[in-house]
Amino acid sequence: MEAQGEPVGSPFFHCDTLVFSATLIDMFKNKHVIIALLVAPMLAIMAWFAVDYFVAEQPQAANPGSSYPLVAKPNCRRPSDGCELSNADLTLTLAVTRSNAMGATVELTSAFPLEQAALGFANDGVDEGPPSVLESADDAGLTWSGQVSGRIDADTAMRVLVRANEATFYGEVPVTFFFTE
Repeated sequence: MEAQGEPVGSPFFHCDTLVFSATLIDMFKNKHVIIALLVAPMLAIMAWFAVDYFVAEQPQAANPGSSYPLVAKPNCRRPSDGCELSNADLTLTLAVTRSNAMGATVELTSAFPLEQAALGFANDGVDEGPPSVLESADDAGLTWSGQVSGRIDADTAMRVLVRANEATFYGEVPVTFFFTE
């Protein structure tokens, strides 16, 4: 006999839930479902790498006479021992040995031999004078050093220009790495 006011198939009787859970368990007993659950993540990872392989831009050698930008690494944006700039395989490290309000002694180290290196300061986008040409500190052309003059404050940027393999590389970094905390 039915209770008054309760419809047939009331939410207090979970017959539908038991049937659903039984079919869910039966689904995991099927070998095709298990294999699909194992293979699908592997296919997704392989597709990720395949798309990167076919779509990614391939690095090209620097052409003589062309100009290429240098990208500043995160250590250039905070007080640190130095600043790294890079473009593909060319990596430059700037280190300040002495600095004051009117200039700095800078050492530049490169992963590849450089033909020429120059540094200058700019405040609010305006050059603080002509760039200072650095002198090679070794015969291989991997280490360069020199005195760079110009007003240095929190808004000052250092402009870097180097030549390697007859190509020009340039960049601009804040002088935040000059200052120690």
